[in-house]
Formats: sequence, C-alpha cells, structure tokens
Amino acid sequence: MSSNFHLQYKISNGNLHLKPEGDFDGTSAWELIHLMREKYDGSGRVFIDTNQLREVHGFGCSTFRCCFRQGDVPAHCLFFKGEKGFSIAPNGSKVLVVSKSRACGCNGDCANCSCGLKKKSDRDH
Repeated sequence: MSSNFHLQYKISNGNLHLKPEGDFDGTSAWELIHLMREKYDGSGRVFIDTNQLREVHGFGCSTFRCCFRQGDVPAHCLFFKGEKGFSIAPNGSKVLVVSKSRACGCNGDCANCSCGLKKKSDRDH
C-alpha cells in the first residue's frame, strides 16, 4: 500500500461509505476491495468518495476492476463520488459528480452568494 494511502469508512442508513485518501495504486485498490468485502452486508449501496485521491494509477484501476468482479457487491449498488471515479469504476457501476459552480444551488440570485455565481451585472458595479 502506498505509504500515504488511508481508508476511512462508515455505515449510514444501511449504506457503506468509503473514503480513500492519497495515491491509488494496486495495493491501495486491494485494500479498498478487502474493506468492501469485509463491511458490505449484502444490502444497501456502497459509495466510494474519490475526491481525496491524489494520483490514480492505471494499475490500481485495473486491480480494482479485476478484484471487484470476484466480490459480493453487485455493480449496480456501487457508486463513485467525484471525477476520479470515471477511471476506477467497473462496468455497471455509477459515477456521481456534483458541479462545484452550483454548490449552493442559487443560480447567482442570492444576496450573499458563496458559490461564485453572482450575476455579471452585480460584480461589475
């Protein structure tokens, strides 16, 4: 496992949430698969948050997909959160990406917009 790789998990509302952090290589992929197999109880969904991954190595992605096929988690129950999920996700799983520009959902109309979408006319004055 990469010396800077860490893996956190929690179970919430019957779903398993995994949060890998650091570089994703072959050993890190095996660590993720192992924890998934250990903690998934056969019901609910598995969410893997990829936002804290720094480098995603091709061998790590291949290792994950290969080992995933041998596991107990159905692909339709596996959801990746974040852009890096596209590299890792096996066939049949889903990748969820939230646009950072619409973080507060205001479309730039709120008085104290924190998402940076203030209308151009408001910023120019």
